[in-house]
Amino acid sequence: GFPAVKKGVGNIRKQAPAYVEMARNGLRVIVVVDLDTTSCAPTLLRDWFSIRSGADILLPENLVFRVAVREIESWIMADRACLARYLGIRSDNFPRDPDALHDPKQELLNVIRRKGQRSWHREMLPQGPTASIGPAYNERLCDFVEEHWEPERAAGNSSSLRKAMKALMRL
Repeated sequence: GFPAVKKGVGNIRKQAPAYVEMARNGLRVIVVVDLDTTSCAPTLLRDWFSIRSGADILLPENLVFRVAVREIESWIMADRACLARYLGIRSDNFPRDPDALHDPKQELLNVIRRKGQRSWHREMLPQGPTASIGPAYNERLCDFVEEHWEPERAAGNSSSLRKAMKALMRL
């Protein structure tokens, strides 16, 4: 297999039937998406996979489909101490329960805006009226995740991450 970044939830959703088929044919498939504004993960799953309300959500065993509540940034912020060190700020600037945030990405940007160093402002914060993130936002977060983030520690502060890790261990 290979990691594939699909550049947006719309592209991932279009491929949902293909992921099911791949898993049915013996391939292990891992999909992680943000919950965003959907009310809950089961609603998202029922919508994406055309499962009627009240019916069991049964996906192939080889398909691990996980939903970051509300956005992947909640999983990143769940490793509070490490993220704080990376950004050069205090860990108490980050919530203890990032899964409870309505908009984790905006919360992270607000912390950087209020507490972060100027270099982080230029790289991470939106630089124009139509931008939602800074020019190096994804690059810096990927660096943090690859080089510093500890998922086991973060799982202690994020139940959705803890559930995702348990699902991955079943593969």
